[in-house]
This record gives sequence, C-alpha cells and structure tokens, in this order.
Amino acid sequence: MNDELKKENNSLKTNVKKTVVIMLIFLMFISLFSFFFNMQSAISELFDPRYEKLMQALFSLFVLGIGAFLVKMFLSK
Repeated sequence: MNDELKKENNSLKTNVKKTVVIMLIFLMFISLFSFFFNMQSAISELFDPRYEKLMQALFSLFVLGIGAFLVKMFLSK
C-alpha cells in the first residue's frame, strides 16, 4: 500500500513538473515573438531608412542562426 502511494505521489510530482515546463516554454515563445517584433520596430527607429531593411534582414538571419544552433544542440542529445 505504501509503495503504491509513493508511486502515485511521484507520478503527480512528475506531471506537475512537466506542466510547469510546458507553461514556461509557452511563455518563452510569447516573449521571443514580442522581442522579435519590438526589435524590428527599434531597428526602424534607430537606422536610416536606406539601411532599415538590411538591418532587419541581418537581425532575422541572426535569430534564425541561433534557432538552428539550439535545435541542433537539443536534437544531438
């Protein structure tokens, strides 16, 4: 009986941890999208209109490179 209670308790803790991790990942995605679009607006404000599209493209390429690196890092484990 005590073993079953420990297994149930452990399963509940595992499910709570998984739920928290999923919620945190979701919040990180929302934050990432917000950062990306705010950075695009900041680039529009900071740079000369002639270089605005170039800077936005470079920033997008940078974000894409970091994302590809992180995906590769996570998939290699």
